[in-house]
Amino acid sequence: MRTALSAIVVLACLVTTLAAAQAPPKRATRNLSLAEADSLALRRNLRLAAEKINPQRAHTVIIEQQAIFDPITYGELTRSKTKALSATTISGEQNQQAKAVLGIAKLMPPGTTIDLHAGGARDWNDSPFTDINPAYTQEWGATITQPLLRGFGTRVNTAGIATAKNERRIAQATLRNAALETLASVRKTYWVLVFAIRDRALIQRSLDRALNLQRDIQARVDAKVLGERDPAVAQAKAEVAVRQEEIVAANQSIRDAEDSLKVITDIAADPNVWKIGLTPTTNPSPNVPALNPDQAVATAIANRPDYRQAKLLIDNQDIVLTVRRNELLPKLNLSAGVGTSGLGSSWNRAEHELSTVDYYNWSFGLSLEYPLGNRSARARFRRARLEHDQAFINLKALERQIQLEVRNAVRAIATNVERLRATNVSIDAEQERLRAEEIRYKEARVGTIQDVLDAQAALAEAERRGLRALIDLNRSVVDVERLQGTLLDRANVKWEDE
Repeated sequence: MRTALSAIVVLACLVTTLAAAQAPPKRATRNLSLAEADSLALRRNLRLAAEKINPQRAHTVIIEQQAIFDPITYGELTRSKTKALSATTISGEQNQQAKAVLGIAKLMPPGTTIDLHAGGARDWNDSPFTDINPAYTQEWGATITQPLLRGFGTRVNTAGIATAKNERRIAQATLRNAALETLASVRKTYWVLVFAIRDRALIQRSLDRALNLQRDIQARVDAKVLGERDPAVAQAKAEVAVRQEEIVAANQSIRDAEDSLKVITDIAADPNVWKIGLTPTTNPSPNVPALNPDQAVATAIANRPDYRQAKLLIDNQDIVLTVRRNELLPKLNLSAGVGTSGLGSSWNRAEHELSTVDYYNWSFGLSLEYPLGNRSARARFRRARLEHDQAFINLKALERQIQLEVRNAVRAIATNVERLRATNVSIDAEQERLRAEEIRYKEARVGTIQDVLDAQAALAEAERRGLRALIDLNRSVVDVERLQGTLLDRANVKWEDE
């Protein structure tokens, strides 16, 4: 009697200790749906927030390139005096001038430069033979310079604007790709957390089965059916210890997945969030739509941001190639100018003479310049052509990579569907096996505890394989939608490029 009572006390202490070991400390928890995790990540993820700045930066480059066509105003104000020895008194020794010029110049997209200017001057000297002293002059004029070969054409002169706009589109595509990656990351991490929590629940069920078996064996020992040194006692104890170790590892996996999710969604900005647990409220789905690999590849080609980036890079290389080809031409510029001037002994007199247009000037000319050999321009053109060819090859390589990635991802979905179907069959079979082994051991008394433990382990492994297949299926769906560039749309996210 005393021996039985002692055994019961020992067993009670053991069960209490095991329960305390397997139950983690209670923590405050926060429910988190998949849609909420998506929204938090897209609004608050720090890496994505940094990427949102790049399109804005690229827009400033467009403004900078457009500014080359802004009008430029200029002005000049000079005061000069010259005193020099002279061989004759006709020219005098001192000459002074005060001059002011104001003008505006503008570059036009075809390469035309227009310059309008006006000015006036006051000249005086100490020569006794000067008719007008001081002399006042006023003038205005206009000049036009038009490149005829190198530098001619709107496409050449607006190349900087065109490439800057493409760079902004590239930045927008990069941002969209970053949003896809962020959304895929948060979703896959969410499913990792779901797996970790459900995996711990499966391990707990296995531990409960092991504890029940251990209590049954202890009851047999107490009833003197088994001896205290029977191998079954140690086997049951070892099985409980293995499951407890798995519980500890599962708790660690849950904490790791929670922390990763907190960082991706940036709810970790609140230091107190590190102390709470996350409870996913969205269940993984075993149902996925059928996918055609060819259609999936076509969708990816149409929607992938990185593919759009590659095409924009080729567009930029086309623009650069046009500019470099133009630089091979000689510099042949046509220039024309017209102006009028007035001279008088006062500002009013000079202005009157200016208005009569009796005194004018005009000019018309051509200028030619061409470096012998033109090696620098030829080298730049060849480099641009090679870079264009390289960009085209990279686009084709990306197409092949997209085909490979999408087809592999579609195949992974089909594989995981088959895995899930097979594991469901396996779970049913292992549950039936465990029931049979328990009957053989407990009722028929013909089985062994090792048979029961093996059946328990097999069932636990089948359940975990089934859970893994379910989570892998949902993660592979995320991969396919990301690789097709449709993840934002499938998640009902209204994403606008910055």
